[in-house]
Amino acid sequence: MPIYGPKWPLKIGNEDTYDLNTTMVEQVNYNLKCILLTSPGENISDAGYGVGLRLFLFEPNIDITHNQITKRIRNQVSFYEPRISLVDVIVLTDSEEIGENSLSIKIIYSLENELKEYDLSLKNNSQIGYS
Repeated sequence: MPIYGPKWPLKIGNEDTYDLNTTMVEQVNYNLKCILLTSPGENISDAGYGVGLRLFLFEPNIDITHNQITKRIRNQVSFYEPRISLVDVIVLTDSEEIGENSLSIKIIYSLENELKEYDLSLKNNSQIGYS
């Protein structure tokens, strides 16, 4: 059985010190969250790590900004999470669901040697969901 990292937020586990991610999908989703929410320079051991979504906070909500976010996500994921193949990165805006001044990011990917697709969503209220 492969060893996966701890679930966040940390909770005391039954079999180990902490609850652990029990599947590759859970671990990959955790890694994707870290890549998205970490700003470049924040990780002391690797200054280039992270998309830095907060850097786009006050940028105009236009296609150019969306393309920059998409490009940054694609570059970071391909370098730091080679176990997955990105199918699509979707940046949504201007809908009733998320609000005029908000963005929603959806990453659709597949794991190595699997045909099934998974997705990870980051919405305007900072809730991250996956399926």
